[in-house]
Amino acid sequence: MEPNTPLTTEASDRETTRQQRDQPAYFDEQKRKSRVKMAGLMIILLLLVIQTSNQGLSQLTSGQGWASVLYPQMVTQNNILPVINQAGHIDQTTTRHQASLTPQQYIDLIVSHLTRDQKLGQMMMVQFVGANYSEALASMLNQYHVGNILLFSANGNIIDKDQLKSLTQNIRQASSALPPSIALDQEGGTVDRLQQLDGPRPSEAEIGATNSIEYARTIGKQTAADLTSYGINLNLAPVVDVDNDPTSELHQDMRTFGTTSDSVTRMAGAYLQGLQESQQVVGTLKHFPGLGDASVDPHVGLPTITRSKAELENTDWAPYHALIMQGLVHAIMVTHEMIPAIDPNKPSSLSPALVQGILRQEMGFQGVIMTDSLTMAGIAAYYSPDQAAALAIEAGSDIIMGASSPDEVATMLNGIKQALDTGTLQPARIDQSVRRILLMKYQMGLLPIPKQ
Repeated sequence: MEPNTPLTTEASDRETTRQQRDQPAYFDEQKRKSRVKMAGLMIILLLLVIQTSNQGLSQLTSGQGWASVLYPQMVTQNNILPVINQAGHIDQTTTRHQASLTPQQYIDLIVSHLTRDQKLGQMMMVQFVGANYSEALASMLNQYHVGNILLFSANGNIIDKDQLKSLTQNIRQASSALPPSIALDQEGGTVDRLQQLDGPRPSEAEIGATNSIEYARTIGKQTAADLTSYGINLNLAPVVDVDNDPTSELHQDMRTFGTTSDSVTRMAGAYLQGLQESQQVVGTLKHFPGLGDASVDPHVGLPTITRSKAELENTDWAPYHALIMQGLVHAIMVTHEMIPAIDPNKPSSLSPALVQGILRQEMGFQGVIMTDSLTMAGIAAYYSPDQAAALAIEAGSDIIMGASSPDEVATMLNGIKQALDTGTLQPARIDQSVRRILLMKYQMGLLPIPKQ
């Protein structure tokens, strides 16, 4: 038959008969395929429901949304710990007699896998408004790799027990690279962020008045238990200011252990021992260089302390030096004030002479140094956020506090990046801070060394 020759009538009839005969089979095949597709969709939907029930509805509404349920492996692809742990395992199995990783070796391994943005994110401590995990918080954690979260009841972060536990759980699940520290300034007394949840806890002045080392240690242990129950691992306490001014905010709010450096050292040391005994919570000494004689609150202004260096060493700095020598201190917060005897030009939180010169070199402190909030009037009235952030890191701080939105985080990070790009800051200086921060996280149980 030629290619274009029409079918004869007989052949046409046979073709029509074949099509009619095959038509039911054709539709049956289409129906079968449709049923297979529907069954597949139902299986996917069932798996989705099961996964959702395991993770909780809050995970769906988190920064990762539906991707956290449909593609959990993609959501966690930025989590570097599995990659690092596997790399460490491979390295060690290639050498039969190689010893287990030390904490410092493990931290060095982590740092070697971090990008610059991830490193800088570890140096940020942020706050946020609201009782639930939010888009803004998701952005700070995952876009800017923020490594430290500060909770405040004044920001609406603390409503009830179940809400707080859910919030901290969502924060931990959503962090893309490394586990975050979650902080609270739980001093007791007038600074008792958990009072509506657990009832009142005594102030430092009340603890100090007992002169009981055992009582101070017991309150420290109780505070750690309170914090741990809510997933909080960093306490911005105790206050180790020596109360020397009856007109100061610290005195009036009963926020100090006593009026002598010896009493403050004894009581703060016992409290800190109790707080850190479980190795799940790390305490933070504050407010270096000392607000015990300050008549101005750094929240509203910039105080000036006119004491000589010898007077500061004998009074305000004595608790820091003694507790550092005892090996109890993992973190110190630096406040904003002028100390002309050491640095007549820069406030303490931005002063290399105080942060590096006194804390690092003279006292030998190698733990984490963090600023108090850079948004306080004592700093914000004189420096822009990007300037303050860069100067604080240049001065020697490891963590900068104050940002409360993704835009504010970006502004502070840009100030640090500009200092790096111009050579004012060196990458090695950033690595030093990140190592200290990760060691602190190891000490609070967030970075266990993988088993060999």
